[in-house]
Amino acid sequence: MNAAAKLRARLDKGDNLVAMGTWDVLSAKVIERAGFDMVSLQSFQWAAGWGVPDLGIKTPSELVDLILRMAGEIDIPILVDFEEGYGSPGHAAYWQQQMERAGAAAVHVDDKGPVHMCPWLPGSADKIQVSSAEYTAEIIHAMAKSRREDMVIVARCQVKPREGVNTEAEEMRRLRMYIEAGADVVYAPKYATLANDLAKLREAVASLPVPVLVQANPPGYIADYVPRGSNDGKSIADRSFAELFDCGVRIFNSPQLYAVAYKALADVLGAIRRDGNLQPAREGMMPFDEILKLVDYQRFTERL
Repeated sequence: MNAAAKLRARLDKGDNLVAMGTWDVLSAKVIERAGFDMVSLQSFQWAAGWGVPDLGIKTPSELVDLILRMAGEIDIPILVDFEEGYGSPGHAAYWQQQMERAGAAAVHVDDKGPVHMCPWLPGSADKIQVSSAEYTAEIIHAMAKSRREDMVIVARCQVKPREGVNTEAEEMRRLRMYIEAGADVVYAPKYATLANDLAKLREAVASLPVPVLVQANPPGYIADYVPRGSNDGKSIADRSFAELFDCGVRIFNSPQLYAVAYKALADVLGAIRRDGNLQPAREGMMPFDEILKLVDYQRFTERL
């Protein structure tokens, strides 16, 4: 059974799944070894691993290569950021096939464009436009027609709540249109998650006929997560997995954990530079034996 089939089987069984963000093969192995259900390979941390911002600079062919290498080393499903479809419906169908062949279990597509830019980057609100729902539905329909039987298509609506404007109906209209076009899973609507409103989240999830995914980065990482007028400074990221699953959410995804690894490295390097020796690295290092297990050294030496 391939990874996509495994993912579908778990969703069909009613399992609740937690995905953590990966940016290279070794981090994916660490996530799998820690016991998580999935890894998410999303554009921000993938681009950051190349030292560039999430502005569509890296190509889908480079992403396919990374998926191929990653899928060959882990057994848990890989959820891949499919951006806005990489062009026309024909482009989307082609790249979806390539990622499926490489080993992706699921891809998620957004309805923003034409400029690709992570919506959390400074200035993005003035540059990102939301595509027509009909066009994104065409993208999803083309992907659904071209996929193999098990590939999971996830849709995300980028309509954000605006002061004085009721966007709830538009978000739900779009999500239902994407489901009708072939999406198997949808992201929870932003009117519920950005408000940190579990009652609205529960109501939205109950009204949708497919599994719902909630995505959040670690608390405090994205300032705009905190709802306006919040009295406690908390956001949906402060909610426990259990609280979200209790609302009917089926998948929780947190992609930005690469920042934890890079901060740890930066802190140790700063201490080494300050002290003039390697002692600050002693406590923070993963034991060499553990590294050998992660890279599966033994499989290459059994017949030597």
